[in-house]
Amino acid sequence: MVGLRDPEAEQTLVEARARAFSSGSPALECEIEYISAFLAWTQGRLDDALNGVDRVLEVSENWPGWVQRPPEGPFFSPSYWRARAYDLRGLTEALCEDYVAQAQSLAKGFEEFDRAQVVDLRVEAAMLANLAVLARDLEEPDLCNYVSDRAQRIAWNDHTALFEYEVYRALAWGRARMGDHLAAFRFFRRSADCAPSLALRVTSVVDRSFLARELGELVTATEDLEYAARLTKSIDWETCSGPERAALFTLAHRIAPCDPKEARRLYDRYLALKSPVSPLEMPASGNRRHRANECAAHAAVLVAEGHRERAISLLRESFQIWSEVGYVWRAATVAVDLAELTGETRFFEVAAREAAKQPHSWLARRVGALAARQPTAVGSSPQG
Repeated sequence: MVGLRDPEAEQTLVEARARAFSSGSPALECEIEYISAFLAWTQGRLDDALNGVDRVLEVSENWPGWVQRPPEGPFFSPSYWRARAYDLRGLTEALCEDYVAQAQSLAKGFEEFDRAQVVDLRVEAAMLANLAVLARDLEEPDLCNYVSDRAQRIAWNDHTALFEYEVYRALAWGRARMGDHLAAFRFFRRSADCAPSLALRVTSVVDRSFLARELGELVTATEDLEYAARLTKSIDWETCSGPERAALFTLAHRIAPCDPKEARRLYDRYLALKSPVSPLEMPASGNRRHRANECAAHAAVLVAEGHRERAISLLRESFQIWSEVGYVWRAATVAVDLAELTGETRFFEVAAREAAKQPHSWLARRVGALAARQPTAVGSSPQG
């Protein structure tokens, strides 16, 4: 289906454009161009999608004098469709692994969304979830604060629970990166509480367990892992979405040091899932960031089983992916594991450089502990 053009659909689009233009409604013109761009995006015609976005942005906002402007509403506002177009541009940039550009497009989208003076809660929540994922790891210190402030103004409900979960999970990791652990634990709890499925709740609980362990709160960490493991037993994984299935390898990753056999069972269960996922989930499950997470989880299982060389190979792949897509912090979190396993100074230096930027973070604690244990192998501490 990628790149496929339907002659009948093309003719219908030409007719729709003509009617929209003759209507004198810039909002209707924007809507038609957005639908055209979105259709191209779903078919993998990314250049056509971007051209469609440009057409949306080029439509004049001026209503002709002979048209009575309708009351404000999402479908009568050119700014609303421009916001949607910027979001679509961001999704296209994400497919090209230009995540900084995606963040910039989303920021412009929110400017348009606010100008529209309309409420489309689902669209706003979805856009914010996309931006939150970027705020988690990109080196944009104000981005997390922007997402946090905006999240507090959204009237979350059952229909936006998935986006609320994603926003607060990402915010939790962002706060943990900054060393604001109280906020991180609070956001992890909120993410788990609003998770629309047990599988997603498992992921947030496992995240919380990881941070607790890194901060030396071993009892809390163990209790959370045990709770997450119990939850997995009542989940029908074959019916789960792609993001939900990731809970299996996420739990395997964290439980591996204390229970290698259970970690192997969980990871193999993840690999054994064969039922298809929604086509709309394919970009997320197929991108390299997902692969980097899989590699790190598998590596943790292999380390626990004593297969160090294979684990190191997978961690190197994860490190390379994060480095290539511009996620410097995520690359550093893998680098510290590589430094522990290999003793290579270059990996320690990558981790120490990022840890020095966030001296109160869990990564800084890990780097300091590693430097104390292996001073000759990895060199000086980040503060040294």
